[in-house]
Amino acid sequence: MTPEARIEELSARISLAQGSPSLLVVVAESDATLDEARKLLVGILQRAQMRVEDLGACDVDMGPARWVELTHERAADAYVLSAAPWGPFSGGAFAGLLNAEREFLRRLAGPVLLVVSRDTERILRQKAPDFFTWAARTYELPAPAELVAIARKLGALPDRAPGVPSEEPPIRFLHLSDLHLRPQRVKRYDQDRVLRGLVDFLEQDHQRFPLDLIFITGDLAHSGKPEEFELVVDLFQRILDVTGVPPSHFFVVPGNHDVDRDVGRWLRRTLDKDEEAIVFFEDEHARRFHTQKLEAYRVALASLLGEDRTLGLGVGANAVEVVTVRGARIAVASFNSAFFAQGDDDHGKLWLGEPNVDRAGDRIADEGAQAAIALLHHPFEELHELERDIIEHRFERLFDLVLRGHMHQPKSRGIASQRGGFVELAAPSAYQGSPWPNGCLLGELRPRSGKVRITPYMYASGADPWVLDTKVFPDDAKDGYTHTFAVPEKKRTPSVLRRHLAQATEEAVEAAPEAVQRQVAKVLGIEAPSSRMPKEVAKKVARAAAAKVDDPALLANVVDERRMSTALSKTAADELEAGGPTRIPRSDPQFLEKALGRVAEFIHRKVSGKVAKDAAREEMLVQLIATALSHIVDGPVSVERLLPDAGRPHIVIGAPNDTPAIRSIIGVHLVSKLGDWALSDVPEKRLERLDLHLESGHAEHGALVEVYTGEGDAVPRIERTKTPSGQNVLVLHLFW
Repeated sequence: MTPEARIEELSARISLAQGSPSLLVVVAESDATLDEARKLLVGILQRAQMRVEDLGACDVDMGPARWVELTHERAADAYVLSAAPWGPFSGGAFAGLLNAEREFLRRLAGPVLLVVSRDTERILRQKAPDFFTWAARTYELPAPAELVAIARKLGALPDRAPGVPSEEPPIRFLHLSDLHLRPQRVKRYDQDRVLRGLVDFLEQDHQRFPLDLIFITGDLAHSGKPEEFELVVDLFQRILDVTGVPPSHFFVVPGNHDVDRDVGRWLRRTLDKDEEAIVFFEDEHARRFHTQKLEAYRVALASLLGEDRTLGLGVGANAVEVVTVRGARIAVASFNSAFFAQGDDDHGKLWLGEPNVDRAGDRIADEGAQAAIALLHHPFEELHELERDIIEHRFERLFDLVLRGHMHQPKSRGIASQRGGFVELAAPSAYQGSPWPNGCLLGELRPRSGKVRITPYMYASGADPWVLDTKVFPDDAKDGYTHTFAVPEKKRTPSVLRRHLAQATEEAVEAAPEAVQRQVAKVLGIEAPSSRMPKEVAKKVARAAAAKVDDPALLANVVDERRMSTALSKTAADELEAGGPTRIPRSDPQFLEKALGRVAEFIHRKVSGKVAKDAAREEMLVQLIATALSHIVDGPVSVERLLPDAGRPHIVIGAPNDTPAIRSIIGVHLVSKLGDWALSDVPEKRLERLDLHLESGHAEHGALVEVYTGEGDAVPRIERTKTPSGQNVLVLHLFW
């Protein structure tokens, strides 16, 4: 059968199945061109006068239940989606989900075409045989070149054909490291000559190689003193001036020489176990003294780049900044590997923190970045042995580029593994004296093509002091001593919360008055007709808004409290139900404390920091905590108003006919500013009201949840206190 005949047969099958729930499996040649093949197929089918909706790429945790929702949200004759689970383990998990949710296929709004590669088809046939029995037919797509020819003939060819990347403008960056500036060298001709030559080189090269981004990976100063950072700020200001790079596109992390060792002399040198790392990297209070070692660094760099910049001092989601360069969203995670740096014996004592890296990865996935870049000063070998391999493996999953310094020698490597992989670039020392090698790296990143090209430069005396370094890539003479690395492809899965917030945003915009839709369209840069807005344009605006769900202003102004509450409650249900530990029995004397601890951990890890503080409402928090508890304890959970004059609803654990010993009452209060965790911060009136609720609700166990919306990323804390009547109760301090 010819390729054209195969496409015609597929079109005929879809026409017959219009309006009925059916599944067609379409097999493409490989995962590498899967997205492009899906888009070509959609274009070809649309040329056949069909209303075809492209549902996009399907995440591995998005099964038929979600497909049903998508098909009922969008009217069409057929729906097309692709799935590319990464590796056999991910493929097995995806197969299990398809098998478990196969009954939902009955509810599809119309025929769905699932586009997969041959490898994925094989995994699904082996591990999801029951799911495959629901497929009406399996079709083999023509080879990429044949599919392109058909699309071209029909006028359905997109901007880029499978396997044929279009000319992508590069994102150009400078990577500097290890400057070691100190006042006693200022008047020395040598240092001034090297660094003035660097600035002159960047200025002269600006026309040929205009920079978009600048990365500095530590050891800016020599001993972390304020007078040294005055020199740093002066040099960086000159670099900003001659390159024209805005401060928002200038990224920096500290190194061991940026630490003031006099301040850190009596501080702990390392951590001994993973549990200590969790506390250190999740509790701002636990890090406060180690952060003070870098106060001179922070003050100086903030004066140049802005007080709101992370400067490598943020952790988790706060370590990540996202910039847009020529339409590409670039996520930069700036990690501080020098928290425990103190001397020349730092090897094996440094920590990045697994939770720190994981939460940064969640933020990157939720931002929908086209490229993810990690900055740190030290190589992985310098980290503590308990986390060294774990952190490197996490980086393989999360980052495309890893930029570092410390060793004063240019080094590069490309890592490709079953987890993904990255390109690691170690910059040479920008200045350690003219007798030693001094250098920098210029890079060209093409996120869409998955390529990064590196050109090394070095200092050499003469009329042009900074010249091409031919020793770094000696085997690439034919390419001008530059080297192009392939960035391993990876798939970042947005968090459960982001998916639910995106859905809530899309629904809210679609249901909003036309005036609101026009306002959102204007913010998003979408042109809307001056006459009545067509339904398809409103849908386009809604989908674009869903993709911008990380914009706090959009969430606060568009998504109403009911939808926000629903999104958060769905997140709690999904996160706590799937593969979670067994439910806590109410016969356990400590069941309430254990349950609140698990709720606190869920909110701290999965919600806090991802929803704007301004969006928090007390009723929404009550529903969120109640939903979470319903998936944690073994009894019924409800929200009730227990007193006639009590406007605030409380959470009740237990049925009305249960004995008081297994009933609990929980009050939730939103506090506008951060307290200091003292028990006296809980107003006496709240404890008095809790007393009344415990008596009215016939419950022996009580708790107050205090939710603070002020600054800080502190770890939740549970304390014990007494009500005025002497009842023992719990107080959970949560930080939104």
